[in-house]
Amino acid sequence: MDDATLHVAINAQLVSFSETYRNAGVSRYTYSLLDGLSHANADLHYTAFVNGHEAAAAARSPLSAAARLRLVPSAWPTARPPERIFWEQVALPWALRQRKVDVFHSPVNVLPRGVPCASVVTVHDLAFIYYPHYFRPARRLYQRVFTAESTRAATLVVAVSESTKRDLVERFHVPEERVRVIYPAVDADFQPVERPDELARFRAEHHLPERYLLFLGTLEPRKNLLGLVEAYARLRALDPLAPPLVIAGAKGWYHEAVFARVRTLGMEEHITFAGYISRKEQPLWYAAAEFFVYPSFYEGFGLPVAEALACGTPTITSSVSSMPEAGGSIATLVQPGDVDGLAHAMQSALANTSLRERSHREGPRFAARFSLANMSAAYVEVYHDAATLGRTRSGKRGR
Repeated sequence: MDDATLHVAINAQLVSFSETYRNAGVSRYTYSLLDGLSHANADLHYTAFVNGHEAAAAARSPLSAAARLRLVPSAWPTARPPERIFWEQVALPWALRQRKVDVFHSPVNVLPRGVPCASVVTVHDLAFIYYPHYFRPARRLYQRVFTAESTRAATLVVAVSESTKRDLVERFHVPEERVRVIYPAVDADFQPVERPDELARFRAEHHLPERYLLFLGTLEPRKNLLGLVEAYARLRALDPLAPPLVIAGAKGWYHEAVFARVRTLGMEEHITFAGYISRKEQPLWYAAAEFFVYPSFYEGFGLPVAEALACGTPTITSSVSSMPEAGGSIATLVQPGDVDGLAHAMQSALANTSLRERSHREGPRFAARFSLANMSAAYVEVYHDAATLGRTRSGKRGR
């Protein structure tokens, strides 16, 4: 086998091709990866196994026209998690043999057992280990067992940040030499908006004030929204004229407490829940905001931080896990449990007129390192290395 003819298969079961809340997180990550690989300057060809429920939408996707990428819908029903997991563990290894795959890549934590070729697994985070109480029991157990098994079985493991790599080495004892760090990509349309009239029109269309503070992400406990709401209430005590806070994003698990805390603090007039924001509109939401605040307790990478900086928007985020990697020296870092510290950081950001100029100038330059081209090229290298290691191991077993 020549590396130039590598056949790489990718599990894309979690990709949603629709403009809904399902097209976020790992779905968006995997779609971006497929898009980048289909344009990468490498003579590899790819098979992506997509969810049968998404077959019609996949056929209409621009990915379906890519010369070196084939989208293959699963023949079994895989719309629900139990069905999908059963297909991945039972039918997928057989499909890899039938299609003579050289390298198999699972981009979301879990490999099927019995992969018949070299394998790569991407691990996004170990939140289910560090914050198990934020997960429903069945999901927590599935991730804990299968992610640990997958990192032991994989030829190579990809971590989405140096922070996640440290977690894998420390908690799952994965040898450092088997872990590669590949940062997620910030799409090219996340950039500053230079025309004030465009931002004014956007705010008017969405009934937004001229100045607002923004959180954008899934509404779930790990994002520390209770701390954000509390810090915002303290900000208003320090500065009664502070702009309103807009919390945008789809509802995740255990989100009810956030709405309750807003009511308890009497902040209904000053905190707005915007709901799900389509991928297409997200750059404008960032660019039009006074600043972006993302005080999460733990992130595998913290892509919204890098996206906000790419748009030139001043950003406040947490000083833990991967957020310093996503924000660099441009973002303001605060301990996520320090509510007073977060309130004062927001107050300082509002008063610091030079912060916006610096973020507008340096944020896009910093975020440029998280390009789709860089991510795709790094994965191509990993596939080549995994194929080489796979051949070496097969040779040793054959002697």
